[in-house]
Amino acid sequence: MNQRWNYAVRSIVCIALAAAMVGVSELLGDKEIIFPEITALTVGAIAAPKHSWKVSRARMIILIAVCSVIGILIVRFSPFPKAVGLTAAFALCQVIYLMSGTSFAPLISAAALPVLMGTETIIYPISAVTMTVLTCLAQYILERSGVCERENFVPLAKPYKFKWISAIVRVVAVSILAFPLIHFGIAPPLLVAFTEFSDPQSKARSKPVKTVLIITGCALTGALLRYLLCCNAGLPLTLAAILSVAAALIIMKLAGQFIPPAGALGVLPMIIPQETLLIYPAEILAGAAVFMAAALCFRKKET
Repeated sequence: MNQRWNYAVRSIVCIALAAAMVGVSELLGDKEIIFPEITALTVGAIAAPKHSWKVSRARMIILIAVCSVIGILIVRFSPFPKAVGLTAAFALCQVIYLMSGTSFAPLISAAALPVLMGTETIIYPISAVTMTVLTCLAQYILERSGVCERENFVPLAKPYKFKWISAIVRVVAVSILAFPLIHFGIAPPLLVAFTEFSDPQSKARSKPVKTVLIITGCALTGALLRYLLCCNAGLPLTLAAILSVAAALIIMKLAGQFIPPAGALGVLPMIIPQETLLIYPAEILAGAAVFMAAALCFRKKET
C-alpha cells in the first residue's frame, strides 16, 4: 500500500510540473516555454522506482543550461543548413555527455530541440533551466519525505576507448540520418534514446520491441489527446498535457518499464504543428524502430 501511495504522489508531482510549464506557456502565448524533456526528467528522476541516470542535481541543471544555450547559438549564428546544425549539436553533446562524469543523456535533447524547431530566443534556455530546477527541488523534497529513494552520486570514470568510438559512430549515424530526421520531424528525445540504448548495459535493449511500443504508445496518446481535446473540442492545451503525462505514466507502469524519452514524446505533440499531429505517431514508430535497430549494433560488453 505504501509503495502505491508513494508512486501516486510521485506521479502527481510529474503531472503538476508538466501542467505548470504548459499552463504558463498557454497563459503567455509562447510555446518556446514548453520544454518536453522536462517530462523525461521527471519520469527518470521522480516517477521511476530508481533514478534513470547517474547524475547529481547540480550537474543536471548545469548540463541543461549549457546545452540549451548551445542549441540557440547554433540557430542564431550557424550559416549552414539545419541538418548540419543538428549534427553539430549532437556531436557537441556527445563530447559533453562523455566528459560530464554522468550518464545524463537528456542533455542532448536540450540542444537538439531548438535546432529542429528554429528556436533562437533566450526564453527557451530560461524555461528549460527553471523547469529543471523545479524538478530537482521536487526530487529533493520527495527524497527528504521518503517518497523517493535517495541515491548518492559518484562521478563516472573517464570514458575509455570504446565509449569514444561509440560516440563517433553515433555522430556518423545521425549525420547520415540528419536530413530525414528534419524532413519527417523526428523528435529530439529519439536522439536521447539512441544514445542510451546504444550502451551495451542498457536494460531496454533486452526488450527492444516492447521498448519501441512503449515509446510509440506515449507519442500516440499525446498526439490524439491534443487533436481531440484542443483541435476538435477547443479545450485548453494544458488539459491535453496533463492527460498525456498521466497516460504516459500509466503505460510505463503497466508495462513495468520506465523509459524517460517516452515521457517527453508524450508532451512534444503540444508544440508541433497541428497538421502533423496525425502522422506524428507513425514517424515516432519508424524512428524508434530505426534507432533501436542501430543501437543494437553496439554489442561490445563493458569491462
